[in-house]
This record gives sequence, structure tokens and C-alpha cells, in this order.
Amino acid sequence: MGSDFSEYIEEINFKSQYKNLVKKLKNKKVLIYGAGSFFQYICKNYDLSQLNIVGISDLKFSEEQEGSDFLGYKIVPFSKIKMHNIDVILLAMQCYTKVCMDFEINEFNETNFKIIPLAKPNKKFNPEFFFNSISLIHRINWERVVKNKRKIPIFLDELHHLSKIKVIETVEKNSKKVISKLQKKAKKRKLKVCFTLHQPSRWKCETVYKLFCNSKHFEPYVIVTLPEAKDSDYPSMQKEHFNEALKFFKDRGYRVLEGYDWSKKRHIPFKKFKPDIIIYQQPWSVEKTQEPAIVSKFALTYYVPYFIANAGNEIEYGLDFHLHLHHHYILNKEIYDFYSSKMLNKGKNLKIVGHPQLDYFYLNRDEIDNSQKKYVIYAPHWSINVPWENYSTFLWNGKYILEFAKAHPEINWVFKPHPILKYRLKNQGIMSDDEIENYWNEWEKTATVYETGDYMDFFKHSYAMITDCGSFLTEFLLTKQPVIHLVSNNAIPYNPSAKKIVETYYQAHNIDELENFLKTVIIDKNDYLKEKRLSLLKEMKLDSCYAAKNILDDIEKELKL
Repeated sequence: MGSDFSEYIEEINFKSQYKNLVKKLKNKKVLIYGAGSFFQYICKNYDLSQLNIVGISDLKFSEEQEGSDFLGYKIVPFSKIKMHNIDVILLAMQCYTKVCMDFEINEFNETNFKIIPLAKPNKKFNPEFFFNSISLIHRINWERVVKNKRKIPIFLDELHHLSKIKVIETVEKNSKKVISKLQKKAKKRKLKVCFTLHQPSRWKCETVYKLFCNSKHFEPYVIVTLPEAKDSDYPSMQKEHFNEALKFFKDRGYRVLEGYDWSKKRHIPFKKFKPDIIIYQQPWSVEKTQEPAIVSKFALTYYVPYFIANAGNEIEYGLDFHLHLHHHYILNKEIYDFYSSKMLNKGKNLKIVGHPQLDYFYLNRDEIDNSQKKYVIYAPHWSINVPWENYSTFLWNGKYILEFAKAHPEINWVFKPHPILKYRLKNQGIMSDDEIENYWNEWEKTATVYETGDYMDFFKHSYAMITDCGSFLTEFLLTKQPVIHLVSNNAIPYNPSAKKIVETYYQAHNIDELENFLKTVIIDKNDYLKEKRLSLLKEMKLDSCYAAKNILDDIEKELKL
């Protein structure tokens, strides 16, 4: 289902803009950048043949797709744009300012490409932005602006950078005020703690929730909300999934609040719930009235990632979300050093506590070590053709592993796909609805299919895992059992902590290597890397860390409870 931009297109008078654009770009070779729903809407409703469009690019396109057709245009991978003879990069997106700035200053600074938007919003005077900009003028690095030949983009980049810093400073001031208020409130009543997320499979704070329940200082709740996603087909945007999430938490006896009003089709601002503390588990697609910068005005904001950090990518540490948190809880010092060296705030709000998902191993160590090992888990990731991750290897091994499982019914298989793998297979045109249904049905005949969040019992009883998922690489290490790590050649690099871990696993880059490890590790049960893995586990001390207790202690200490 495509998005409807009709009102916006009419509001900005795109028809008139397009006429002017055609005149301006006459005889120019144009590359479209941005293949999302905005461009798809324009492409469907307007005749773009008057522009000399020689190709289309987007971060989601891989190098293997070069030259393929997308909406009648040839795909140009982002890494190959400079090799093409073009005059103009036409940004086909609503929010293009940051991209335009980045392209002009960094990506295409040494080229003669003009970079302009396909559609501009109406120019409206924004008093807040104007006065904020004026207040930052004295902090601009004018030497950098004057020396660069592209003075206006550099000036705007300086303003953008300083604006980000100003928001960080404002959030820090807000937090100090809230801490002072909560210290007084805590003497009179319990503080209201609200965990928030939209998928039960991403719930990794059970041990934290339970400790808050047992504390005399806090009263915990879970707010089930929706992401701020434009694609209404996205699984988390469906009412049935929302209701499933509510049921998941209510069945477990949690206090549950609804962060989305289905009758009015809008998010409910977190302020209405009167929280004292908000604990997030997802950093992206957070609706504006529910995001940390806004919430910081009336509550302390904390973040416990639903995944265990593994990537060397800024989506784990460099989004505005991360910079606007009071505390971002992370796994260990290696990740702290890595993040803080790259973050705009130098990691000032990072706190090392471990990860609550690993508390299971701390609390159940003897039981796990002495449990019957009877399962092999196959857990494929979702990130097919996703440039900022690209961990998925499903395209070269998904069907092969199913056939191997069918050929070995003596093994107790568990099929544990990422919750949005189905959506991605359909969205990328890799499988039809019938093919996806058939693939899942085949697994149901062969294995236990498990797609919800509480999977630790399977981990406890498994003697091996086959996966390309990031978080599982750290989580499964604590079982002390082997992993056949399915490696994508296009995956982004791991962070220093994850790099150490994957070196103790059996890394399969292709079918031949996978076939060899399946025989050696799964069939023959020859785990020759076990001692190396146990040595690393001892060095990292992950199973001797009680993250929930560390989080509770950190909050109580700061509030002087």
C-alpha cells in the first residue's frame, strides 16, 4: 500500500514547481536520489519524461542491482554515482535539507554536480528557528566558512551542528530540573516508571521491570505504542499486532497503558500519562510527542536497547534520539570507548551496566549448564538489501538450510526468524505471498516455529545455533554452545566487542563452508572452538553481570533514594 501525498503535493503547488524545474534542467542529465514512497507517488501521478533522467539511486540499492530496472529507471548504486556522467542530482524526498548539505559538503564536494530538491515546501517564516539561528551566530566557526568555496552549505552545516549541540544542552538542563523535582516527589510517593515499545519480541527488560515492582520507590508500567512509520503495511502499524502486544503484557500481569488512540488515529503524548521516568527500547521512528527531547521536560529518559549492540554503525549511537537521552545503558567498556569516540556529546550520557537480556544467564547459570541440549536453532535476520546493516544472508542460504533440516528429521529444529523477515521478503519482491506462506509451512512441518520475544528456554536447551542475527551472537555466547555464523560479504563492520565474539564462531561465507560446518558442528558435534569461546566468555565477564540491578542502583543513586 503506497502513501498518499496528495494534500502535501497540492499544498506546495508541485505542478508549478515541476514546470519551472523542466525549464531549469533542460538538456541536463539528471540522476534521481531517493526511491521511497514520496518519489513513487510523484512517479505514479506525474509524467517525468520531460526530464532527462539517466538513473535512480538510493542507499537501499546494492551494487549487485546496478543496471536493474526500478520504476522504468536504471539503478545506480550510491557508491557508483561519481562514475556516471551526470549534471544534477535531484533529491526526491520531503526532508532533503540534511541530505543536500551532506552531499554538497562531503560526498560530492569535488564534483561539478548540482544538488537540488525535486519538490520544495512552501517557505514559511519560522520564528523559533530564526531566533535560534540568530542566537548561534557568534558560535560559528567563521574561518571554516570563509576558507571553503561553498560558503553557504558550510554556513548551514555550522548552524545545523550548533543547533544539535544547543538541543543537547537544553536536554541536560531539563534533566537537572527533573532530578531535583523527583528527589522531592520520591519522599511522598512512588515514582511512575514507564517502559515503552511496540513489539513484544523486543521486550528485553523483564528483569528490570520485576526489580522495579519489588522496590518501595517505583511503580512500573508498560506503554504499548506505534512507531512513526509512513508505511502502513509495516507489521508494527497493524492494529492486530498492537492488540497482540497488549495481550502479551496483560497476560503476564504487567500494568499496561496504550500510547496510540486508534479511534482518532494518533499517538498519545507521553505527558498525558504523567510519568516520572521513561525507559525506551527502540531508538528509531519515535513519534515527536513521545521522543526524548520532548519528554525530557517532565521526565527522566533512559534507553535499554532491545538488541545487544554489535554494529559499528551510527544508528546504534549517533541518532538525535541517542543524544537527547539522560542515560543510554550499554554493555561494556569496549562499546563505551567505541561510541564515545564518535558521539557528538563524547559519550557523556553513556552508562555501562551490562544488558538485561543476559540477566537470564546470571540468574540461571547452573540450570543452563546442566540442561538437556536437544535443539538446533536457525535464526535468519531481516536486513536484505539494507545498506546500514546488510547482515542478512537469507538469499544464498535460506532455502538450503530448510532442505538440510528436512533431510535431518532426527534433529529437533527451531525456526526463529526475525519478526519482520516476512515483511522484508515481500517488500523487496524476493518472494510472493504464496511463496512466503509455503516456506513457513515447510518449516512448521519440520521444526518448532517461534516468532515471539521470550526465547531463552530454547537457548537453554540448544546445542547449536545457525544465524546471521547480530544480537544473538552475544546472547548465545553465554550458553557456551557453538554458532555457525552466516556471514554477509556486504555487512557493515562489527564493533570491537562483537568482533572478538564472532572470532570464536564457525564463519560460513558460502554454501560450501556452510555444508562443511553443518556436518562437522551439527551432525558430528565436533566443537573444536569451544575452549577459545569459553576463554573469551571468562575474559568478558558477561555472565557475572546483573544488569537489572545495575540499572536500578544507578537510578536510585542519582535520585538519592
